[in-house]
Amino acid sequence: MSKLQNRKVIILIVLLATISFPFAAQNNEDLSISFVKQLERQQFDSCYRMFDTIMASKFSASMLEGMWQSIPKYMGDYKSYSTVSSEKKDTLDLVYVRCEFEKTKMDLQFAFNQSKKIVGMYFVPPKNKAAYAYPEYSLPHKFYETKITLKSGSYSLPGILCVPNNIKNPPLAILLAGSGPNDKDETIGANKVLKDIALGLASNGIASYRYDKRTLAYGKEMTEKIEEFDLYDEVIEDAISAIKMIKKNPEFKVSKVYIIGHSLGAMCAPLIASKSKKVSGIVLLAGNARPLEDVVLDQYNYIFGLDSIDKSEEKEILEFRKKMQIVKTPALLKAAKMQDLPLNGTSKYWQSLVNYNQVQVAKKLRQPILVFQGERDYQVTMIDFNLWKQNLGDNAKNKFISYPALNHLLMKGEGKSTPQEYEIQGNVDEKIILDITSWIKEK
Repeated sequence: MSKLQNRKVIILIVLLATISFPFAAQNNEDLSISFVKQLERQQFDSCYRMFDTIMASKFSASMLEGMWQSIPKYMGDYKSYSTVSSEKKDTLDLVYVRCEFEKTKMDLQFAFNQSKKIVGMYFVPPKNKAAYAYPEYSLPHKFYETKITLKSGSYSLPGILCVPNNIKNPPLAILLAGSGPNDKDETIGANKVLKDIALGLASNGIASYRYDKRTLAYGKEMTEKIEEFDLYDEVIEDAISAIKMIKKNPEFKVSKVYIIGHSLGAMCAPLIASKSKKVSGIVLLAGNARPLEDVVLDQYNYIFGLDSIDKSEEKEILEFRKKMQIVKTPALLKAAKMQDLPLNGTSKYWQSLVNYNQVQVAKKLRQPILVFQGERDYQVTMIDFNLWKQNLGDNAKNKFISYPALNHLLMKGEGKSTPQEYEIQGNVDEKIILDITSWIKEK
């Protein structure tokens, strides 16, 4: 799953849509700065009055206050804002305000519609902090990439088909990103987890297809239907549509299709395989075996414990435990409001998680399963890896590999992994690529 810092940011991505500002003469950059200044002054009621009617009915000033005050727990104390930049994306104006914290710098991104209302707002890593570097194991002369849009119900999701040269009916992997509005490459700062995997597999004779998540391509629409949003909307439906699309392609009509999921994508892989006879096997990269709320609690304890847990952090952990109990009590969960639940998720979303036991679904699969785990991963840990192994290990078709030096992004490092480690440019370790390749080619 995504790191705790990113989970807090995901809340903003899914929940925050705002504003019409009363001074029409101001441009969108001015409006963004005005909003940040109000956050600095803790004028959350003023911020709330900038929300549109849809968000005002689902959000509150106190929720915004809680989010803003919790952010320094993961990025250090807020210092100031500095640079402002903007760009056009379709009908939206995107504005980036660089916010400086004690431990890092992040861009607070605002999305404005043509009426100068903010329809999205979330933190993203600064674009210019570091550039993506292609992995050494990527051999461009051995493959080609083609843009192919995934049609899934009423949604159109930009995607990329990566195909090895001169190989007829190559095996193909559908790549699934972790939680949050990830793009097709699963871009995290200067790192691109799924892109690395796609290029590495294609260099070794295995095709792949990856696509933007619905929560990225249709963020505004997802916000408007947030009360109805669940795991099927976020992952399952689009993955099944991708399988159907690939099998209709003459180039892959007789190819074996695999699901390779990372983090939340890995957690969902057994359910997808159970719903499609076209799936020949699944690969779980850092997928949680435990309930999500248990995993997130561990993340709280780990991150707060990197220095020493103070009283405010103890209080936050206690509050999270109370929300956990609501999730684990069906009658309470059904009636719960967003502010009463972990990560301000909706009742329907949490019900879709509670009603899905990934380990039990995986145990019933006929397809082989490959489980990978980085031993330095603090988001999904060796506890999860051992649970997968414990429950699936009796079946000889399944395989389990852990990697001592790898973190949640499947990249090498030393010592205890931290959120700041994700800001360092790296690539998915080549051993991951080679082990997936060997496993698929054995089938």
